[in-house]
Amino acid sequence: MHPRIALLATLALATGTAAAQGAPGVTKTEITVGTIQDLSGPLAGYGKQIRLGMQQAVDEINEMGGVNGRKIKLLVEDSGYDPKRAVLAAQKLVTQNNGIFAMVGHLGTAQNMAAMPVQF
Repeated sequence: MHPRIALLATLALATGTAAAQGAPGVTKTEITVGTIQDLSGPLAGYGKQIRLGMQQAVDEINEMGGVNGRKIKLLVEDSGYDPKRAVLAAQKLVTQNNGIFAMVGHLGTAQNMAAMPVQF
């Protein structure tokens, strides 16, 4: 299955009931997802390319009408390949505005492990 189709299908299934329950990051018109990438530091080259690819996928999904009529909004935070910054980035994504519906595409084991308690 094509990765974009898989993402679209997953979001469609998940948001059907999430919106009814008032899930974080979901409104009547928008689904907000977050990602923490290395936009600075030793892996910035990878993180910037991942961000561009994710934004392209979001743009394509939105051009096709979004998910269940809702546009996808991608919020990106920089961890700089630093677990402490990853925790701060996760806290920001989870708590700002209406929060996020999902955390996606996070690169790096150390950063993932550090930020995981904030996300769940």
